[in-house]
Amino acid sequence: MTTNYAPPRAQETMTDDIRAIEFEEGIPGFPDVTRFVLLDIVEDGAFQTFQSVDDSSVGFIVAVPWLFFPDYAPVLTDVDQQGLDIERQEDAVVFCPVTVDAAASTAYMNLVGPFVVNIRTMRGRQIVLTDQELPLRAELPLNLA
Repeated sequence: MTTNYAPPRAQETMTDDIRAIEFEEGIPGFPDVTRFVLLDIVEDGAFQTFQSVDDSSVGFIVAVPWLFFPDYAPVLTDVDQQGLDIERQEDAVVFCPVTVDAAASTAYMNLVGPFVVNIRTMRGRQIVLTDQELPLRAELPLNLA
């Protein structure tokens, strides 16, 4: 999704000296967009935005998957863990992309391609969990109508 979801006030206050999450390899479809900040869409809400610092037109709605799918248990490969310098489980924070189908009043979470961030290093990567049976479009239990 390539829409800016940051509230206008938040966009105005973003500066180059903020501590952004670095996606060194970019993310699929956006290889040149490497720095993101996590912004609340609304205060105390379940959904945030991964907003690009490099290109204000790029942003992704995300949510912590366990709010909706308590049994979600992604397994990172050793290569993914080493690539993000994850030494302990506590180092990793996981956010899943969310898409909204306004016409159907439905939202979906991508459980196959979570964003994983090492909170110590502020480095992130979108991981594709190919060896696990997870839905690409898991319907969220929301009442959007």
